[in-house]
Amino acid sequence: MPTSPSWQELYKAALLEVQHEELRRRIDAAEKAIYQRSEELKQNGGYSGEEQREMEDAIRALRFLAQSECQSSTATDAPQREVAS
Repeated sequence: MPTSPSWQELYKAALLEVQHEELRRRIDAAEKAIYQRSEELKQNGGYSGEEQREMEDAIRALRFLAQSECQSSTATDAPQREVAS
């Protein structure tokens, strides 16, 4: 039975993604894995302060990446208007 990638692997894949079409999918996958891992730690009582901080930092970075990519894609997707002289 193959194991699923860790949240760290999915996070790194999102950070390194260069294809805009794939980026949102990778961000979503990483966020989902982080939330699942957080729930797993809560249920098992295996709280790790260090890992929790790493996950919080990763979520913040993913949200920033998503926000900046959405803004840049909106700017590049918007029709270019010529300035009347």
